[in-house]
Amino acid sequence: MTIMQIILLGASAFFAFKIYEHMQGLQDPDGTQEDEVIEEKVDIDALVEEADKAYDAGRLLEARELLQKAQNHDSNIPELTNRLGFIVSQMGNHEEALKLYNHALSLREEDVTHLAIASQLRELGRLEEAEVHYKRAIALDPEYEVAYFNFANLLVDMNRTAEAKMMYEKALEIEPELTAAQEELDKLNGK
Repeated sequence: MTIMQIILLGASAFFAFKIYEHMQGLQDPDGTQEDEVIEEKVDIDALVEEADKAYDAGRLLEARELLQKAQNHDSNIPELTNRLGFIVSQMGNHEEALKLYNHALSLREEDVTHLAIASQLRELGRLEEAEVHYKRAIALDPEYEVAYFNFANLLVDMNRTAEAKMMYEKALEIEPELTAAQEELDKLNGK
């Protein structure tokens, strides 16, 4: 699964849970509060769905505006903030994306958010800081081969070849079909 697919899956599950949670806690007997809560969630869901369509069509600015509008409704949904960070990153604004990912991380610590932060830090040339986040992502999910692969790429950037080889090997141990890791490992081994 790609990071975007993981974010999409997480956002869908989160929204479903939040709707269920609101439905269980409603006290208004005439049902008006229930309708308002569902409408708000449907609005956010609709905005996210439209943003996904805009992204798929290559309309990044539109996707960003839609996600920003959704986040203005509720800035405490980590998946939504991660999506907005992804779009902003795709638009080349790594500093803004980093702020968004850090906000998402403050809401809930997840390995994918640490990976996204590490990616932004790597883009910004802040390699030592990126290393911290790759290590944390691996600690949170030691079976996620992409974390090892991306960490290995960082280690190559840092001229730490022996460590990079170990990370590529670990990624391949978890997912033997990860051809990109094998190709990078072969390059380091002079093949």
